[in-house]
Amino acid sequence: MRFDWLRPWRPAQTREVISRLLAWADAVQRRHSLLGFPYAVVKKYSDDDGGRQAALITYYSFLSIFPLLLLAVSVLSKVLVDHPSLRAQLIDALVPPELQPTIDHAVTTMPSSGLPFILGLIGLLSAGTGVVFSAYETLNHLAGVPKRSRFGFVARYARVLLMLLVVLVGGVAAATLTVASGALPNVNGLQQLAAAVGTAVVVFVVLALAAKVLIARPVSLRTSWPAAAIGAVTVAAVLAIGTRLLAVLVSQSGAVYGSFATVVGSFTLLYLVSEVLLYSAEGAVVRHARLWPRALDISRPTPADVQVLTRLATEQERLPTERIEVRMEAGSRPGDDPSGSADASRETERR
Repeated sequence: MRFDWLRPWRPAQTREVISRLLAWADAVQRRHSLLGFPYAVVKKYSDDDGGRQAALITYYSFLSIFPLLLLAVSVLSKVLVDHPSLRAQLIDALVPPELQPTIDHAVTTMPSSGLPFILGLIGLLSAGTGVVFSAYETLNHLAGVPKRSRFGFVARYARVLLMLLVVLVGGVAAATLTVASGALPNVNGLQQLAAAVGTAVVVFVVLALAAKVLIARPVSLRTSWPAAAIGAVTVAAVLAIGTRLLAVLVSQSGAVYGSFATVVGSFTLLYLVSEVLLYSAEGAVVRHARLWPRALDISRPTPADVQVLTRLATEQERLPTERIEVRMEAGSRPGDDPSGSADASRETERR
């Protein structure tokens, strides 16, 4: 009896089988959008270095949380000085319980009036711009806006400050809806559901406005609403279960990080939210520009592959007269001699 099937395959046979499987999978996902669209979103996320973008947003979000909360609480304390009960309810709804003692202490040590108070508010506003600047760069990168077409220094700062004010107003509005939901009868979690729905609506509006204000090209609501809807549901869910989820994250990381467990848990939560927001934004871009199907076999690029690579290249145009052209040369394959023709050659010409 011969056992030829037990003999190890030769490398050539293995490569042939893998090549056939890859070609079959590539053909299937190109024919069926149900498979091709999700793969195109993941592929574009990878092309745009999405993990790094999410990490930057997470980092600046963490640094901006405290200044923005302190700014909102300071303004509420001034505006609602004659309504202490309402002020306390709004602050409780706006500030996470873990941060309330720190925020209360910071508010009591801030100047209470005059020029020092105004300068303090301006300082807090400046400290909170980091996350909006990061969102500005990320959104324009995902949309493939060339650097030469992006907003100038003054316009960029003006839009960042405007978006920061929108975020603050949105936070106060969400807190107000949460307080208002307390007037409903607490039957089968009706109050929690109403608060979550109100928060989701506010976040949807904020995210839709972010696309309008921060992206340096016209963005219609028809294009941005899917990403805004997914982001709104995600943020509302995190805010609804965030305290319990953060407690779980802290307990799991406490044995390793000790007193830094709360920071690690907060970073993890923010990173998850950033990932969902980025994937939803990538989905909106892929859907709007029809950037699918993408190729599994990189030796057979699709028109969508060419379009994505072209957008990545032309995004680096910095001068008003600079233009970058992308040419896909026929006959080149991965593994060809690098001294020969490449898959894509980039030529920069100044006109």
